[in-house]
Amino acid sequence: MVLEDAMNDGINPTLEELERRRVRSLMVSEKSVAEHPDVYREIKKIVRDVISSPVDIGDYYKTARKLSELLREMAKTDAISLFYYFAKSIDPLQCGRAMYFRADCLDLWEQLRCIDELRVSLHHIRLIQ
Repeated sequence: MVLEDAMNDGINPTLEELERRRVRSLMVSEKSVAEHPDVYREIKKIVRDVISSPVDIGDYYKTARKLSELLREMAKTDAISLFYYFAKSIDPLQCGRAMYFRADCLDLWEQLRCIDELRVSLHHIRLIQ
């Protein structure tokens, strides 16, 4: 009983709580996309470029700052959005590091894919490639 209470004290959330947070974060992120579709497209373009071709170290800072600024714009809707987390982790003035930039962009790309899947399921949108 004591162990179970300790696991549910908020420090160690349950799987159900983590799933609720994930869904809420995706929903808030989807709302941001609906409010800022042009910014979202620009984010996707930059991320796609970063993961598909090498980024010169001389371009890293400028690219990471631009991407983090766009992510911050999307995060204005709510701090629980995925955009808020990635804005901090990519920004070289905060947590961002050049050696992790591509990995962070790959993680971000996967989350953008999840947002797109949610948008398709909610709005019956067809993605045209």
